[in-house]
Amino acid sequence: MKTKIELEQNIISITAKIHNEFPELSKYIIEIPMNDSKEDEVDIKNLEDYYNSLKEIVSNYANTHNK
Repeated sequence: MKTKIELEQNIISITAKIHNEFPELSKYIIEIPMNDSKEDEVDIKNLEDYYNSLKEIVSNYANTHNK
């Protein structure tokens, strides 16, 4: 399992990729999910889910829209 810092860095990286390579997808980017829980595991799970959703958006879009 990745650490919170690693996930945040991955999210920043894929967000930058979306802005640079697929700016039309920028409207689907939401703020990094905040966590109200004291449990770090829940926060990491939220970040992991968010990162995976961004990866899926980019992958699906790249597969259906050739440059």
